[in-house]
Amino acid sequence: MKKVYFGIVLIIAVLLSCQSVFAQTSSTWIKKGDMFEEKGIHSEAVKAYTKAIEEDSRSSEAYLKRGTTLFSDKKSNCTKALGDLTKAIELTPDYAEAYYQRGIVNFYMINNEQGRSDMKTAAALGHTGAQEWLGMNKEEEQFVLVEETSPEKKPAVYFDHDKSNIKPAYHELLEEVGTVITGDSSLVSIILSGHADSTGTNRYNDTLSLERANNVKEYLVKHFNVKPGKIAVTAYGEEMPATSNSTPEGRALNRRVEISGLGTTDSIPGN
Repeated sequence: MKKVYFGIVLIIAVLLSCQSVFAQTSSTWIKKGDMFEEKGIHSEAVKAYTKAIEEDSRSSEAYLKRGTTLFSDKKSNCTKALGDLTKAIELTPDYAEAYYQRGIVNFYMINNEQGRSDMKTAAALGHTGAQEWLGMNKEEEQFVLVEETSPEKKPAVYFDHDKSNIKPAYHELLEEVGTVITGDSSLVSIILSGHADSTGTNRYNDTLSLERANNVKEYLVKHFNVKPGKIAVTAYGEEMPATSNSTPEGRALNRRVEISGLGTTDSIPGN
């Protein structure tokens, strides 16, 4: 009887030891992924997070980090990223960061209703980034994201080749945008979508398009005291050209930052 008891205890000890090594291995891979991500080596970070998932398929943190890294590496990975972030939420239903990151991806994919829902859930769970994005201040101010019904009518700021500075010709347009956002009765937000032409590498164009969008945001915040949380920024690189890149004229039209989501609560049907 003592031998049987000793055998059971030994088996339990071995199982507990294996579980400890199992969890530690997954955690180690996540840490490795974080180190690669900090250095901007997205592909290696994705590999590390994948290893973490292989070691522990219920690690919501690993799914979250792989999803956000996939999206950071290349916007065309948006579907894969969405899948990972959804899995993270399934594993941990109160994961505020996962809802926030999925909201960003959903807005990129023009899934605006789901994006708003994710942001609201993240904000309700205490995510400050989501609260700022939703324009919630200490008085719980509410504002509405209004979709642009006619994409071809989106206002845009255009840029010279390989440049991200805002030309004086667009100051008047941005003044109009800034005035609308800061008006006393206009509870609005906007999305600034940065784009580039096809010259240069994909990675360079992703960076350049993001810099262009951030420069427009900085201009609005600096000159019109717009709350940063009312402006969302996305970068498409060369992936969504407005027209063909085969001519200088076409490339000029593709070097742009589109302004969408601009409107007031009065412009929503039923208000």
